[in-house]
Order: sequence, then structure tokens, then C-alpha cells
Amino acid sequence: MVRLRFPDTEILGTLDWRGSWRNDRPTLATGVVEIPDDVTVSFTVRRIESVERSSGGSRTVTRIGDKVFSSTSGGWTSKGGGAEPIDLGFLRNLPADAIGSLTLGRGVVEESFPAVVHLSPALTHLYLGWTRFSDESLGSVSELDHLVWLQTWGNRFTDQGVQQLARLQRLESLYLEEESLTVAAFEVALALPRLKRLGVMDVPMTDAELALLRSRLPGVGVG
Repeated sequence: MVRLRFPDTEILGTLDWRGSWRNDRPTLATGVVEIPDDVTVSFTVRRIESVERSSGGSRTVTRIGDKVFSSTSGGWTSKGGGAEPIDLGFLRNLPADAIGSLTLGRGVVEESFPAVVHLSPALTHLYLGWTRFSDESLGSVSELDHLVWLQTWGNRFTDQGVQQLARLQRLESLYLEEESLTVAAFEVALALPRLKRLGVMDVPMTDAELALLRSRLPGVGVG
């Protein structure tokens, strides 16, 4: 078993791995959490105030942040834990190879994001949604050299800033779904030899620009 140690005075999100949902109850990131060996752990960082059982009729709905799960026997619902931003410094107390997938959203202190680099040995999937991060955070993202999947939306990245991601030579799927970017941002894709999928949703570009981008990336699904 692997032990993950979180602050025991607050709940900082939910953990998920194969077999982690028992009695339809989420595993909370608080105190000491025991994880089986040789599993891939997904960690969604979100401040949670409480988790309570809930059910309605024969169908149960469980809500964790924006994610909705349903089942037929018992369920749980979480309540947000206030507006105090989360400092990611606690990640440095976790085993470096403990987390395979990390999701960050609103309410994370951007200046604390470099702590994520501690998880780089095992981190293959990263999601940054509505974090409002700037280019400064992309320097740390570029150090996560085992990433195969990166998806971002609702940030403040620039065309020049995202070129730092060229260091992620193992990337297979890159979704930069940012209104702040233009087609020029995707020059970075030309430097990623393993890329199979490029997501450009919400990026303002013309049909002609999209067609040209696709022509420059043969073998890559662009859209």
C-alpha cells in the first residue's frame, strides 16, 4: 500500500483509481489515504466542505465539482468549502510517483503551481480548467516531461507563451482551448513528434487558417 498524506484539517479534493468507489462514496483528499500498489491515481483538486449521502427515487446522483455520477444504490454529494484559494505546496508531501492524472480548476494559487513539478515522474495527464493561469505557469508545465495528455481552457495564455510546451516531447494529445490564443499559437505542435490529436476549440480562427493548420500537421487530428 502507498500512503498519501494530506492536511487533516481540510478536504482538498477527490481521488479516483480502479476500485476506489466503494458504496458509491468518493475518496477524499484529507488526512492519510491508503492507495493500493500499482494503480493509476487521478486527483481532482477542489476545496470541499462536506460530503453527505443523498438519493432520489431509484436513481442516485453524486456530484463532485462539475462532474456528475449516477448509480442505483446509495450516493453522496459534496458541498463547496468556501472561497479560500488552495496553495498547492501540499503536493510536495506526496510520493513523487503517486499521481498519474491531475485536474486543477478555479480557486488555485497560481504562484504555488511549481509544486506540481514534484509529481512529474508519474504524471501523464494534466487538466487546467478555468484556473485563469498566465504564461508564467507554462514554464512549470513544460517540466512535466512524462505528459502524454494536456488540456487547458479558461486561462490567460499567449501565443508566445505556449511555445514553451515544445519541451513536452511525449505529448500525444494537446488541447489548448483558449480564447486568448490565435492560430499562431499552434506552431508549437510542429515540434511535438508524437502528437496525434490537437484541440483548438474556442480559439478564434478562420476556416482558411484551420485548413492550413491541418495541412501542416499530416497525421494529426485537428479540431
